[in-house]
Amino acid sequence: MPSLVLGTAGHIDHGKSTLIKALTGTDPDRLAEEKERGITIELGFARLELPSGRTMGVVDVPGHERFVRHMVAGATGVDVVLLVIAADDGVMPQTREHLAILDLLGVDRGVVALTKADLAEPDWIELVTEEVGTLLEGTSIEGAAVVPVSAATGAGIPDLLAALDAIAGEAPARQANLPMRLPVDRVFTIAGAGTVVTGTLWSGQAAKDDPVEVLPAGREGRVRGVQVHSEAVAKASAGQRVALNIAGLDRDEIARGDVIAAPGTLSVTDRFDARFTFLGEPGATESFTSGTRVHVHHGTREVLGRVLLMDGDELAPGGSSLAQVRLEEPLAPRYGDRFIVRSYSPVYTIGGGTVLDVMPPRRSRPKPHERELLEALLAGDLSGASVGLLAARGIPMSSAEVAAALGVVRAQVADELNRASGLERVKAGGETLFVTAEALDGLAAAIERELLAFHEAEPKATGIATLALRDRVDRRLAPKTFDALLEVAAARGTAVAERGQVRHPAAAVSALAEEQAAYDALAPLVARDALAPKTVAGWAEEAGVDAGVARKVLTRLVAEGAVVRLGPDLHFDAASVTAAGERMTAFLREREGATAAELRDVLGVSRKYAIPLLEHFDATGLTRREGDLRVLRKG
Repeated sequence: MPSLVLGTAGHIDHGKSTLIKALTGTDPDRLAEEKERGITIELGFARLELPSGRTMGVVDVPGHERFVRHMVAGATGVDVVLLVIAADDGVMPQTREHLAILDLLGVDRGVVALTKADLAEPDWIELVTEEVGTLLEGTSIEGAAVVPVSAATGAGIPDLLAALDAIAGEAPARQANLPMRLPVDRVFTIAGAGTVVTGTLWSGQAAKDDPVEVLPAGREGRVRGVQVHSEAVAKASAGQRVALNIAGLDRDEIARGDVIAAPGTLSVTDRFDARFTFLGEPGATESFTSGTRVHVHHGTREVLGRVLLMDGDELAPGGSSLAQVRLEEPLAPRYGDRFIVRSYSPVYTIGGGTVLDVMPPRRSRPKPHERELLEALLAGDLSGASVGLLAARGIPMSSAEVAAALGVVRAQVADELNRASGLERVKAGGETLFVTAEALDGLAAAIERELLAFHEAEPKATGIATLALRDRVDRRLAPKTFDALLEVAAARGTAVAERGQVRHPAAAVSALAEEQAAYDALAPLVARDALAPKTVAGWAEEAGVDAGVARKVLTRLVAEGAVVRLGPDLHFDAASVTAAGERMTAFLREREGATAAELRDVLGVSRKYAIPLLEHFDATGLTRREGDLRVLRKG
C-alpha cells in the first residue's frame, strides 16, 4: 500500500489536536506554550493505525488565523485531509480559508469530522451537516463523508477510522519514480547525531549515505540515517513522514522552507510561469491587478513576490489566468507543483495555482511559441511540452535537461524527443543535444553576426576568444554546447575556430597576414636569443612589427610549446630551456647541491635571467631549495 499523509484543517478551538490524540494516542501539541494556551502554534506529528493495517503519518496544523502560514507549510505534503468542524460552532472563518487552501493545493481526498458532537443536539448536528455539504460544493473534496465524533466520549471514533481507511484506499501513490525531494518543516540537533530535518517525502526515496543538496542555498551533505515514525529504516519512500540525519551540515545551514533533494535535480529560480486562480478576499468584489505584491507559499517556504498576469491587466474573483510569479527570494519548484498566494496586508489567502515553467524568460506577454509551451504544460501534453520547451528556450538541450525542466522522468522525455519531427541534433562532448531547426539557424546567424561586428570594430584583430564570442551570442550556452554550435557554423562556412579563437572566413585577412609575417620574423629571433631574451618591445622593434601583434605571436608560440613564458615580458626559447635543464641535472648529479651563483655559471646567463630560470626548475619539479643550495629532486 502506498505511504500517505493525513493532515488536519479547521478553525481554532474546534478540537483538531484533541481528536488526533483520541485517534492515535499521541498529543501533537509538543510545546509548553501550546499546552499553557490550549492552542496549536507549530506543526504537530503523530502516527495513525487504521483498521486495515495501513498506517498514515499525521500532520496537525494550527487553526488560528495568525498561524495560517504554518498551516500551509503542513498542508503541502498532505494526501488526505481531515477537516475538523465543531458541531456546536459550525463553519467559521478559518474553516473556509483552510478549505480554500486545500482546494488550491489539489488535495482531493478527505473526511469531515464534526467534533464535540456530545455538546450538540441531534437536530443541530443535522443542520451543521447540511451546512458542511453546501460548503464543500465545488471544492476538491466535494461529497466527502461527514462523521459526528466526540473525543471526550469516544462516540463516532470507529466510524471516523473506517471512513479514513476507505478514503485512504482511493488515494494515489506519490511520485516514487522521480528524484528525491523533501521540503523541510522542522530542523533540530540531537546530541551525538547532529543535524536532523523532518518533512514529507514528496518524491523518490531516501537511504543512508545518499548525497543530498539543500536548496535554494545549494549546500551539499549526506544522509547519515533515516527514520519513519521514530523508527530507523534502511530506506524511506515518497509519501512518508521522514526524519533525515544530515551529515556535513550544521543546524544553522538548514532552515524550515529549504528543500532537501538529490543533487542537480531541481532548478533554483527567482520566477516561474503558472496558472493562477484568484479567489478574492471574503466578501470583496475587487479584481486582482497585475503586478500586485503578495506572499507566495510553495512547499514549506514563504517568500514575497508579485504576480504578473499574461491574459490582461486585471482578474475578477473566481477567474484564472496564465501568469509569471516574480519572487524576491529564490525557490526550487518543479512543474506541476501547487502554490498558495496570500495578500500582502492584511494577510489572507486570495488564490494560488499550478507551477508550469520554472525557468522562463523575464516577461509577462509571452510569444506565440512560449504560450504554446504553457498550454501544453497545462494540458499535461508531454510531447508538445518537450518540443515547446526547446522552442521557448531557443538553445540546444539534452534529454536530461529537458526532463529536469519539466519535472518528469528522463526516459519519457527521451522517447518523445526522438519521435518528434522538426528537431535538429548536435553532439556536444559525446552527448546528443536537441534543438529546433529555427533556433539552430538563429544561433548560427548570431555567431556570424557577432563575428562580423567584432571584425568591424577590431579590424587588426585576427579573431575573438571563444568564450568572449559565446557571451556575445548567448550566455546560457555551456562551453561544450557552444563548441558544437561553432562546428555547425564552420560547416556552413561562417566561422573558423583555431587555437581558442574564432574568426569569420571573409574577414581578418590582412590581420592574419600581418600576424603570420610577425610570426615568421619573431620565431627565429626568440630561438637566436635562447636564454638571454629581449623584451617584447625590443623584439618587436628589431622585427619591425607592432608590439601588440608581437605579444599575440608570443602567446601562440607558448601554446605551440616553442616558447616558455616566465613573466609578462620574459620569454625563453623552449629548446634552450630544456638543454639548460639537462646541463643542470648533469652538474648536480656529481654534487650534493649547488648555489645559485654556481648554477648561473652552468647556465651561462646573467643573474637577471638565472633567478627566473632556477625558480622555473623548482616549480617544474627538477630541483628544490635546501637553504642556500639547490639539489635534484628524488624520483
